[in-house]
Amino acid sequence: MKKNLYLSVALLLAGMLTRCQDNTAEFSPGASDPRIIGTWRLVERLYQSDSAYYRIDSVFVKGGTRIDSSLVNGIYVKDSVFVKDRYVKDSIRITKTIDVIRQYPGTPAQTLTFAPDGKLSAIGSEMTYYAPIRYFRVDSTSQDSLGVNLYITTNRATVPFRQRVAFRADTLLLLPRCERACYSMFLRTR
Repeated sequence: MKKNLYLSVALLLAGMLTRCQDNTAEFSPGASDPRIIGTWRLVERLYQSDSAYYRIDSVFVKGGTRIDSSLVNGIYVKDSVFVKDRYVKDSIRITKTIDVIRQYPGTPAQTLTFAPDGKLSAIGSEMTYYAPIRYFRVDSTSQDSLGVNLYITTNRATVPFRQRVAFRADTLLLLPRCERACYSMFLRTR
C-alpha cells in the first residue's frame, strides 16, 4: 500500500516537472530591409523636458474680524480678533514643457545595430530606451510613411510598437510618437 502511494506521488511529481519546461519557440521577424541594415551612431535628439520653477508673489488679504478659539484650562474659549489688511507672500510653482535639442559626440559611441536577420542591439548609456528591444522589422505597409516595428518580449509574449523612419543619404531619423515634434538622428557607421 505504501509502495503504491510513493509510486503515485513520484509519478505525479515527474509529470508536473516535465510540463514546466519552457518550450516556446524563439521569435524571429525574418529577413530585414537592406536600407536599415548596419550600425548607426546617435548624433542628435529632439525631446521634451519638463521645466519647473517657483515664483514668489504677494497676495493682498483684506482684514476684518475673525473668530478664534483657544484652549484655556481644558475649556475652549471663543474670541473675536481683528486682523489688519496685509500682504501674504506665496510661492507659485510654474511648470512648462520645453524642447531640448541635444547633440552627441563620437565617443563614447551611442549606437543601434540592425542585423540582417531582424535582430537589434543597442550600446551606450543614452540608448537605454532601446535596450530591452531585441527584434525589428521595417514596415512599408502604411500609405503615409515608412516605419519600423520594434519588438519587445515580456511575459513570454512578443509585442510590436511602431516608430516612423526617414532616410536621407547616410542619416537615419527615428520619429517616435510624441505630443510635439521629437526625433533621434543617427549616422551610418558601417
